Parts: sequence; structure tokens; C-alpha cells
Amino acid sequence: MNPLAVETALKAALAASAFLSPTTIYTGTNFEEMTPEALHLIVSVDSFSSVGKGLYTATATIKLTAPALLGATAYTQFTAALESLKVALTSSYLLANWPVADAPNFCGSTPCPTTISTAQDSNSWTADLQMTLGVMD
Repeated sequence: MNPLAVETALKAALAASAFLSPTTIYTGTNFEEMTPEALHLIVSVDSFSSVGKGLYTATATIKLTAPALLGATAYTQFTAALESLKVALTSSYLLANWPVADAPNFCGSTPCPTTISTAQDSNSWTADLQMTLGVMD
């Protein structure tokens, strides 16, 4: 199982309706340069475990970053995007928006992100959400 395939499918699912422009979604292996004045999502799959023949659990981390220097509206946008992200990471949303072609099959996920940590570092607010996905090739 290729982690990039799961990252790309998760990116497509989030871009379907939860995070349209101006939020940019990247995969963990993306080399594009990010603009510091915008909201960003970074989707990465850290590890896989084989559960059975063709069935895997994938540990995914979704990082949300937003600039911290643009005043109260930037923090409001950050918290709104974080709430949207929590809803978008539910099994029902992912099942409805998971790409059908050229992606591993989605089998389910943890009921909500397992771990959510927020912080402010340098000039940005960040939130890391970690969850487990079930995928099948």
C-alpha cells in the first residue's frame, strides 16, 4: 500500500466540499511553496499496519495552519476551519466524498480525530489532528 495514494484520496475528499478556496490542501510529500498569509491543510499518512489480506489501517495526521498576525478575523477563520475539519473527518463525510477512481477503498475511520493538539508557533496558529483510517487495496 502506498501512503501517497491515501494522502491524495484524503486530500480529494476534503477538497470536495469541506475546504474550497481559499484554503489550500497539500499532501505530506508535496514540495510546493506555501504562502504564509493563507489557511493551509497538510495531509500526511505516517504509518500503515496490515490487518488482513489487502486490508490496512493507516495513521493520518492533518495539520491546519493559519497566520497569527492578521488580527482577530484570522483567529476566527482558524477556529471555523478547525470545526469544519472535525466534521469533515467523520466516517460519513469521508465515505460520501472519498474518490472512487484511482484510490484505495475507504473502509472507515475512528469516530472522531483521536488526538487534537493546537498551538501558536512563530507567526502562525497550528492544529494537528491524528486519526486512523481503514483502507483496502
